[in-house]
Amino acid sequence: MLQSPVLNSSLATHPEIQILLCCATTQIESETASRLKALVQENIDWVKLTQLAQQHRVMPLLYSNLNAICPQAVPKDILNQLLVNFRANTRRSLLLSAELVRLLNLFEAQKISALPFKGPVLAASAYGNLSLRQFSDLDILVRPQDIEKAKALFLSEGYRMKIERIEVTQEQEAAFVRSQSIHQFVREAAYPFIHHKKGVTAELHWGIMPQYFCFPIDSLAWEQSEFVSIASNKVPNLSPENTLMMLVGHGTKDCWTQLARICDIAELIRSHPQLNWTKLIEQARIKGGQRILFLGLMLARNLLGVSLPEEVWQKIQAEQEVELLARQVSERLFSPSNASFQDGSVTRFHLGTRERLMDKVRYFIKVLITPTTSDWLLLPLAQFPAFLYYLLRPIRLVREQVSKVLN
Repeated sequence: MLQSPVLNSSLATHPEIQILLCCATTQIESETASRLKALVQENIDWVKLTQLAQQHRVMPLLYSNLNAICPQAVPKDILNQLLVNFRANTRRSLLLSAELVRLLNLFEAQKISALPFKGPVLAASAYGNLSLRQFSDLDILVRPQDIEKAKALFLSEGYRMKIERIEVTQEQEAAFVRSQSIHQFVREAAYPFIHHKKGVTAELHWGIMPQYFCFPIDSLAWEQSEFVSIASNKVPNLSPENTLMMLVGHGTKDCWTQLARICDIAELIRSHPQLNWTKLIEQARIKGGQRILFLGLMLARNLLGVSLPEEVWQKIQAEQEVELLARQVSERLFSPSNASFQDGSVTRFHLGTRERLMDKVRYFIKVLITPTTSDWLLLPLAQFPAFLYYLLRPIRLVREQVSKVLN
């Protein structure tokens, strides 16, 4: 049975936000359905509602539930717009799912261990329907020793490496692709690949979480995996417990700026009633991520009414810092400035989600000294020892800050 969502005053006064929260689920209970029917009778800004749904990547859920429960109350042009979007999302999901199966078969033929996460496998395992989750790319995890083989496979299949956030010359891009050590300077622990003809983006990961985030759950992923069915194919997937760890980690990394992140957690919990909560909480504690886990769970309960075991909820309530963080997220989630976190506020938020001093220190040091592709560009075409870039990064950051002050 669902818990009643706990909305702060700023959320409760906007019927569009309340409608979005009611619809952000695959299973609406009778009480929520009645509430939704009452809400749509108010003076709704339907354009604002659809914009919010698009921003928070829950368009398929909004359409599915409005169409099933109260289609007559929705303006025809809005309902048709939602239907067009829903069908486009379904086609996109099927395309990405087929490409994932094809790529995994190629990885297997090359004897490369590969483990997909998020994307189609999460839609299938948590939502039970590829059409109901909005995703735009593929995420595939490989072991660090297989990075170069996997990279070569993507390139041979017509994919092109995408260098994000920086402008590079053709010569620099070629050097980036050739390099067998550039992965040390990719902070997100992933190479983005794009297939322009197919319109598919796939991220090749060698870490589930970015290097700087200090939430090491990769070993758990490989030790405990299972299979999920996609288009009659058995596809490897993280265990439900490790999927939850991955979701709260990525949600926290991104400062919980999208409702879809919280939906993923709620749907995973609803679809897996036999979650091993004792094991999950203990693993989170060992990895220094208990506060991260508790924050994601509190958001799912407070905003989407997901039911948690009483003993789990009591542990969460005992953490006052978690409640403060959840309130901060809830207040920002639908605010106009939600997507404009500055670097300083991101760092402060990340530090606040860590319960152990050593993890705070480790995170701060890694953010400060871990090289990026921007650091690599300082000496891009020569083979210098990796440690040199760790020395160059603080110098570059200081130089940039001085330049900002002077300008």
